[in-house]
Amino acid sequence: MKDEWQETVARLKRHLLEQEGVEYPDQVIYNGLAPSHRGSIEKPQGYGEVSRSCGDGIIFFLRIHQDKIIRARFFSAGCLAIVASGNAAAVMAEGKDVYEAFDIDAPAISAALGGLPAKEDHCAEVASEVLRQALRDYLSCRHEPWKKAYLGKGKI
Repeated sequence: MKDEWQETVARLKRHLLEQEGVEYPDQVIYNGLAPSHRGSIEKPQGYGEVSRSCGDGIIFFLRIHQDKIIRARFFSAGCLAIVASGNAAAVMAEGKDVYEAFDIDAPAISAALGGLPAKEDHCAEVASEVLRQALRDYLSCRHEPWKKAYLGKGKI
């Protein structure tokens, strides 16, 4: 099974290089094809949604206990790089203190993926932006969680 997976990754890398003229690091492909943190969280404490005019977008969900991120999930129907970036941001956020998670920026996400091609840098920016939006959402209601129901946040 591992050999099949590695062969699939190698074929995809060749295809992307031939079709787009860009070489993607293995981590981008692994995180894009088999994202470990794709999904949603019902009634999240932190919620963010960011999309760009090009169609790339991410929805981000956080479960937080005592200001520590215990679960992070994302959803994106975008390209390989946006899915990989969303997954990397979720993986990096889990286990971190809310304030530490604000340090997860686009360069850190790109580095965790082994570097994104220049034309895909905006994907790490979207992932960083949506994570910070979810963190701000949590902080805005953490002492008064009942407000979420009235603000229409966290419905998913």
